[in-house]
Amino acid sequence: MNIRTIRIGVVGLGTVGAALVESLQANAGIIRADVGAEVVIARIAEKDATRRKSIHAPGTVLSLDWRDLVADRDIDIVVELMGGTSAARDLVLASLRAGKHVITANKALLANHWTEVLTEAHKAGRAVGFEASVMAGVPVIHVLQSGLSGHRISAISGILNGTSNFILTRIGENGVDRRQALEEARQKGFCEADPSLDLEGFDAAQKLAILGSLVLGRWLPPQDVHREGIGNLEKEDLLEARNSFGYVLKPLAILKRRATGVEARVQPTFLDKRSPLAEVSREFNALLIESDAAGPITLIGKGAGGAPAASGVLADIVEIARRIRHADTGASVPRLPRPEHVHVLPYDQLESRFFLRFTVCDRPGVLSKIFRCLSSERISIANSEIRNTPDGATGLVYAATYRTHAKAVRKALKTIDVQPALVKRKTLMVPIQE
Repeated sequence: MNIRTIRIGVVGLGTVGAALVESLQANAGIIRADVGAEVVIARIAEKDATRRKSIHAPGTVLSLDWRDLVADRDIDIVVELMGGTSAARDLVLASLRAGKHVITANKALLANHWTEVLTEAHKAGRAVGFEASVMAGVPVIHVLQSGLSGHRISAISGILNGTSNFILTRIGENGVDRRQALEEARQKGFCEADPSLDLEGFDAAQKLAILGSLVLGRWLPPQDVHREGIGNLEKEDLLEARNSFGYVLKPLAILKRRATGVEARVQPTFLDKRSPLAEVSREFNALLIESDAAGPITLIGKGAGGAPAASGVLADIVEIARRIRHADTGASVPRLPRPEHVHVLPYDQLESRFFLRFTVCDRPGVLSKIFRCLSSERISIANSEIRNTPDGATGLVYAATYRTHAKAVRKALKTIDVQPALVKRKTLMVPIQE
């Protein structure tokens, strides 16, 4: 069957957009063989003049306004790489209503407007590709949507933010300062424009919301995900945990089905250094999927950087172009989410072991009082270490609890941390994944 050239419109020439243009040009022959038709970038919309001039794209129409691209009837697929949520939402919805297929790497857009985007896609009978929105070039979306079709997935857990993982790796393995590690991540192009999106867990929470919405068949709003960042952790905490307890800190995202609801959280978590996820370092991401029939499946790959993200976008382009080639236009739309609300369990109900760091006053009886407060909430200590600080007036006490509830630990720490005769600052509390 003969078909005209499949024409792509790209909005945004940032790190990912520039890498995508380069990949499409470099792999033109491979794409043509895979699709059975020519796939070309026909239009690019970018407001930044410097970015427009830096792109070598012969035959491509460059413009300032994405509306020109949507109005072009010959454009088959719109690729949204502009970032943000407001204008990106307008672009995606307008493209679908204009009868175009859409690909986006925008996790914030999808996480917050999941139902709206999917509803519009179903109305239009057009595909939505978003492989690059989670774990960049690692095909986790394809695995969940197609590879594990018909499976009941009981849990997913892993590292969804390459920037935080890179920083924790540099601190924990190399002993560098957190500020230096952040600057290295920035120089390598791993950080969001606003680094707090990475460091405070917003980025990972949005990605977990997307994966959770796919797994549960219902929209999981990102604000319902319990979120903690890596800002309260210090180099000494990571080194002590590794050297004395055998733990490695990772920025984990976890979704689990429970009898009474869903556990959904993003937070730094200590793992046994022999754990497979503990070995996933630097900017690499990983996801462990637990299903009824296939058992545990682990996906690992680079989760940050322009080229990996462009790889995910390219995979969506090829898949949707194949469907256009064979007149199978709507099959890439995820099922519409069921209307019922996802009941996310309160964090206080989490049952786990916990790693604690007390900054204690150097006075007689301090430790016994702290341990009595813990004991009053039925919290037992499995092992502990005491370290002196240079000022000689304080000490650091590191402790790992036996399995208990987060509510009990929080209650005990609330009592301890308001007593200046016991501690000099708020106690660090980090779960330990078993």
